[in-house]
This record gives sequence, structure tokens and C-alpha cells, in this order.
Amino acid sequence: SLAQCYREQYSSIISTDCSQWEEQERLMCGFFHFLTDSVCAHLFPRAKQNLLSSDSENLDGSSPAGQFSVLYWPHPCEVIRDRIDPTINLTLPVPIYTISLSAMSTLLLNTSRDGDSTMSLANKNSYFMYSEMRDLYPLMQIIHQKGDNTLIFEARFESGNLQKVVKVNEFEYQLTWRTDLYTSRHTQWYYFQVNNMQAGMPYHFTIVNFTKHNSLYKCGLRPLLYSEADAKKHKVGWRRTGDEIKYYKNNAGQGRRQYFSLTWTFQFPHDQDTCYFAHCYPYTYSNLQEHLVAISKDPVKFKFCKIHILCHSLAGNIVYVLTITSPPRSGKGTKKKAVTLTARVHPGETNSSWIMKGFLDYILGDSDKAQLLRENFVFKVVPMLNPDGVIVGNHRCSLTGQDLNCKYGSNMKKFYPSIWYTRNMIKR
Repeated sequence: SLAQCYREQYSSIISTDCSQWEEQERLMCGFFHFLTDSVCAHLFPRAKQNLLSSDSENLDGSSPAGQFSVLYWPHPCEVIRDRIDPTINLTLPVPIYTISLSAMSTLLLNTSRDGDSTMSLANKNSYFMYSEMRDLYPLMQIIHQKGDNTLIFEARFESGNLQKVVKVNEFEYQLTWRTDLYTSRHTQWYYFQVNNMQAGMPYHFTIVNFTKHNSLYKCGLRPLLYSEADAKKHKVGWRRTGDEIKYYKNNAGQGRRQYFSLTWTFQFPHDQDTCYFAHCYPYTYSNLQEHLVAISKDPVKFKFCKIHILCHSLAGNIVYVLTITSPPRSGKGTKKKAVTLTARVHPGETNSSWIMKGFLDYILGDSDKAQLLRENFVFKVVPMLNPDGVIVGNHRCSLTGQDLNCKYGSNMKKFYPSIWYTRNMIKR
């Protein structure tokens, strides 16, 4: 067991008293992301993915932000090694874990938020289980048999969120979202992949664990769809879709918590396509890095835009800060007022990143108004305050399980580094 492994290997720093071990193990599993010294880095090694080519790793020497190519995941969050980014003309790997109609009477293992494991019997339904943090057991691999028309779901990629899928009948599926890590709340953001579909068939999807009483899905909002086949053949990207959309209270509440369901029907346009569904237009940490690499490689933009490291997140990801202003013409420094802009404190609010991208494209442009702004102001831009939450697919929180937007009055630099450093930058 994991506990026995820690006892044997780290007895010098962990109490071997069995009466104390259970509590210590719980604290270690729940707060590993707070432990950043060398000993705990060895205890909890971070997984990483290489996202960019090696020629993008080293930027101009005037900018210290050179590590655009590394993306860190919290341990032991299991993810697909190859990067998944639903853009036009992208080839994806085959999902590792799939659904199978033959997976009858399979024991489904769930790990509760308190760390307790419970067993339930999936007698009638196939399922897909997301690999959650603090899981002490690996995912069960279910082989997808030839001729099986069951949809294959995947969400173990950057910003993905899908915890469980239950097949109700041939064309009906019940979906459950994962809450923000280390919380039991915030089931709003979703982003997952589907394939092995049949074109023209009316699929029915039901999400069963929304927690908000009201939703824009009642007012015309529809899920987002991306079809790789449409992207390659027709250059069509993300689009809103779905019919018979309903948002309503269900009977799955627990205690005082009431759950709500979102249902929609959809007919896939192509057989054996690879499609994605999302709550809003995804914008990942890798998308930000690609944008910053493009800025750093532009010899004109890089003259008045410097990319620096503001700090590192709890998982080790870089929080970038951009300084944008025109260099003084006379060679002497002139005092300018500063404008500070930040975005993406809430991971599920991807629209803020798209707005920030639009601002950066404008302020770094060659228009007369942009040049006038650069000559009169210094812009300090933090484009992504919560990279860890964005990477793991949270909706509102960081890896502390807290809303960073409520922590500007906190002096806990170790727990909320991006907020602490941003606040002190503004003070300076």
C-alpha cells in the first residue's frame, strides 16, 4: 500500500507510531501541494509534459521567462502524455481507457473527498471513471471490443473535466462532472472528448450534478462542439449546438445540497469522428504559452514588451507578467502612470483569456492609438493568475481549494503566490 511504502522509505521524517500515522497520511495527501522543499519534492515528484519544440525553449536573453516548454501536473493526476489541443488538422492518440458494453458486473471504485474508498456494483451500466487526485488505485482498463457502438469518452487532457459516464441505453448517456480539486463544489466547467459515434443518430446527454439554481442554459445557451472532421473538411471550428435543451432540478440531492440536470440531444455529423464538448471556448495554459512565444519571436513587439516570471504556482508552473511600454526616445527615463491588468483568476471563465488575448493583440499592434498608449503608460499584464486550476480543469479554485479572487487581503504567500506577488507589484 502507499502508506506502507511511505513508512518503509521515509521513516526518518514520518512518525512510525500507528496511532499517529493515519492522521499524518491524511494531511500529507491533502496538502502535498503546500510542501515545496527538497524533501517533499522527492516525496511527490511532479509529472510534466513537453509541449513545444526545443527551438522555442530559449528566448532572448533579456527576458528571464524561457521555460515555455514545460507544463506541470499535480501528482498523482494521471494524464495522457501526448498533448491534446482541438485545433484544425490535429491528429490525436487513441484514448487509453474506454467504455465497453461487456463491462458487466464490474466493481466501480470511488474515492471520497475524505479519502475513504467505497465499492459499488455496476451491474447494468458501462462507465468511464476520471482519474482523480488522492486516488490510491489506478484506473481500471476496459477494452473496447470491435463492433461495439458505445461512445468512447476521454477527459485526461489539459483543462479537461469529466468524472464519470453511465450508459443508460444505446444512445443515452448520463454524465457527472468532477468538482474542483480538494473541494466538493464548483461543478460548472466541462470539457471532454467523444468518439466512436454513428452519424445521424439522436444521442441524448444528461449532466446530473450541476449545483446552481439558475443557468443561462435556461435562456438559450447551448453546449459547444468541435468536430475534427468538420475542421479538416470545412474549416469549421467551435460552434454552439444541441437541441431540446433543458435545465431542471433533479432528485439526486445529498443533504441540503440540491443538484440540477442539463439535458440536450445531438446528431453527430460524421461516423467515427473525434468531437469535443465544452462549456465555453477553451483557452489553456499551453495556448497562453504559444501566444507569448509568438510575441517573444517578433522583433518589433519585443522592443516594447518584456516577458518576465512573476512567480511560480504551487505545482511549479510559471505565472507570467508582461511589461508593455515604449522605450524613451531621448534616452532618459520619463515617469509614466501604470495600468495593471490581470485575467483568469477563475479557470472556468475562459472568456477572460480571450479578452486578454484581444487586448494584447491591440496594445502590441502598430495602430496610432496603441502607440500613443504605449508612450504614455506602462502596462503590467498578468494574463493567467491561476495556471494550476486551468491545467487541471477547475472551474473556480486553485490547488488550495480556494477562490483566489477572495485572497487579496491574505499575507499567505506560500499558499497564494500569484495573488501575493501581483498585489505587491501593484504596490511598488
